[in-house]
Amino acid sequence: MTERPVSLVRRILVAVDASHHSIAALEAAVELATRFQAELLGLYVEDINLLRLAQLPFAREVGTFSAGVRRLDVTEVERQIRVQTVRVRRIFESRTGRTEVQWSFRVTRGSVPQEVVTAASDADLLVVGRAGWSLLRKGRLGTTARAIVARSPSMALLLPGGACLASPVTVVFDGSARAERALEVAESLLDDDRRLRVLLLANGHERLAPLREQVDAWQQGRELDVRYRALTESNVTRLVAAIESEECGTLILPVKSAILEDTALQGLLEELEIPILLVR
Repeated sequence: MTERPVSLVRRILVAVDASHHSIAALEAAVELATRFQAELLGLYVEDINLLRLAQLPFAREVGTFSAGVRRLDVTEVERQIRVQTVRVRRIFESRTGRTEVQWSFRVTRGSVPQEVVTAASDADLLVVGRAGWSLLRKGRLGTTARAIVARSPSMALLLPGGACLASPVTVVFDGSARAERALEVAESLLDDDRRLRVLLLANGHERLAPLREQVDAWQQGRELDVRYRALTESNVTRLVAAIESEECGTLILPVKSAILEDTALQGLLEELEIPILLVR
């Protein structure tokens, strides 16, 4: 994507943990920081729950290859945490050192979801992998990603492992103020071909025409290639099918929608393994 600095985003927070989902998030965050000329804040959270688990008298670990069972050792867990912290910092510095992005890196210790959500209050955009190291079935959101969807105060971009920001950009538009902001964010992410896909989401066919008029009014003078698709129900299966049929590269969703309820939003995020930007 070409660089097109705008004032929508000044500070980007990226949560890193060295998982392949996290690496994808970091690379996207660096790209966005370059595009927006934004400050990039890296955050690694040393998971306090690992230490608490090691302190339990019945806690055991099973060897990956030997299948041997042994008691968790607090000292060893602390050592592994330190090693991982150094590794994550090196990965972050290697990705940012090749750019002119202004960046900083911070390490904290605590509950990972809580620390990330708290830190997001100082950023315009939070970028995270959709899952971490946990062995989730394909498509499942990680614990941190779920917390961000529910509680992040800033815009949030969820990245699956191996994914990158790509075209075409698709916006789910329901006529709300957040949906209008989603259009602005989408425009800032467009390639030179200026292709934008808009999925009109309405309660009833009679609402579709006003929604399209709203988007048409917004795009006047912007020289965009806008293609519309309409949907009159927030059924997850229908939504997924509509988005996949557009061969969506990056999806932008307004949250707290009167039409796309929280349960439908969660279901949609579980089913789609593409970059998804949540606009608040």
